[in-house]
Amino acid sequence: MTQSLSLLSPGTRGPVLAISAGIGMHAFNDLAISASIPVAMESLGALTMLPLVYALFFIAVVAGGVTSAEIRARIGARATALGAAGCFVAGTLLTATASSGAAFALGRALQGLSDGVIAALCYALIPQLFAAAVVARVFAVEATVWALAAALGPLAGGYATEHAGWRVAMLTGLPLALVFLATGAAILPRRAADGFVIQRRTPLGPVALCLAGAAVLALPSALPESPAAALGLPAGLALLALALATDRRRPRPRFFPSGAFTLTPLGAGTWLIFLMPVAQSVSSIFTALCTRAIFGLSTILTGWVVVTMALNWSLWAVVAGRLPAHRRQAALRVAPALQIAGAACVGTGFVTATLPLVLLGQSLSGAAFGLSWGPANQLVMEAAPEAERPRTASFMPTVQTLGFATGAGLFGWIAGVTGLLPALATGATVLPLAALWGTAALIACTALLAARRLHTASSADPAPSSPAPSDPAPAP
Repeated sequence: MTQSLSLLSPGTRGPVLAISAGIGMHAFNDLAISASIPVAMESLGALTMLPLVYALFFIAVVAGGVTSAEIRARIGARATALGAAGCFVAGTLLTATASSGAAFALGRALQGLSDGVIAALCYALIPQLFAAAVVARVFAVEATVWALAAALGPLAGGYATEHAGWRVAMLTGLPLALVFLATGAAILPRRAADGFVIQRRTPLGPVALCLAGAAVLALPSALPESPAAALGLPAGLALLALALATDRRRPRPRFFPSGAFTLTPLGAGTWLIFLMPVAQSVSSIFTALCTRAIFGLSTILTGWVVVTMALNWSLWAVVAGRLPAHRRQAALRVAPALQIAGAACVGTGFVTATLPLVLLGQSLSGAAFGLSWGPANQLVMEAAPEAERPRTASFMPTVQTLGFATGAGLFGWIAGVTGLLPALATGATVLPLAALWGTAALIACTALLAARRLHTASSADPAPSSPAPSDPAPAP
């Protein structure tokens, strides 16, 4: 069989379908329902819980991601996949049948937990299930899966919401989950045949502190109108700092890479990968809500406004991947400036009811991530000690998701204390919108400083070249 058809050979097409169904299930579901979640929360009379829904989802993704390998080592790849897929189905059904905001939030948390486990499992299985000669092509297939999800998800979810209601829209990811269940049961190895062993167990203390910190960071979004809720932000960050300190005092193996969140090149990279999602989370949570309220667009069109960011992320990631190394680093140096401009455009577009400005801002933010994410991950990998590079690569998506969870708590609290929801009803939106996207722009400024530090340090002290890890998929 020719190389061009190798992914369709009898021994390969089954694993390709299983991996694609797992990754597609996560991507399609999130992109399909992103514009429908505000509709659901409004229908349930729980619109104030919108940031909490996102925060719980992101926290659950972190929990699933950091425990996926441990679960697989104990019960095998097949049981891990089937259990996580079952958790996803349960969460999907709970969101579709929820009678309260709390039930809906719990359903999204279950989905997030399964997403974290399945995404980590699927990417870890690729080198095991496929010959080395086709691994790069498998990753290309999964990038195509994300592109198709970005194109078809808003259309499917928006159409379902407009014509059948938001409850049906919550079920649009269910067919892929069932495909993953069927293919996982048939293709993935049982524990006895898996052969996966963790040489060094993940230390539980730092992991528990990290998850506790993420949960505390979500408290402001749970109590959005209480000024005292802002204490959850420093308390959550303090727990994360304690997790770092505890981890550094223990003998290897460690949970965090050496130098994470310091002023070293690796530390600057982790700050960048943390701060950009913090700033972006305001748009992840509130763009769909504000688009519907200010412009009166249908759910389908609202979905396309939301997904503009993800589409531009993918487009500019391809562009960045084709640039010479020195130009990629130059792009990284200025990429967060595009996020600053993007936040300013989105906020101004909503304040002035100018939809093209919102679309421009979403596009600029997507370009910022697309141009910076691959180079930043590569430079972080090069800055890490050789023995820690695999661990560092697997830790970067966790840092990203922690950033989104932190942002959900921060911006949920800002929206509550500035009265975003009443303002959308009355039209007096200048203060809350300026506070939300202005804060995002300020956080992006700190990300720009981190990018310049990472670029400068890497230029002054180049490390040996190593392959860049795969870009994390665009968050909705």
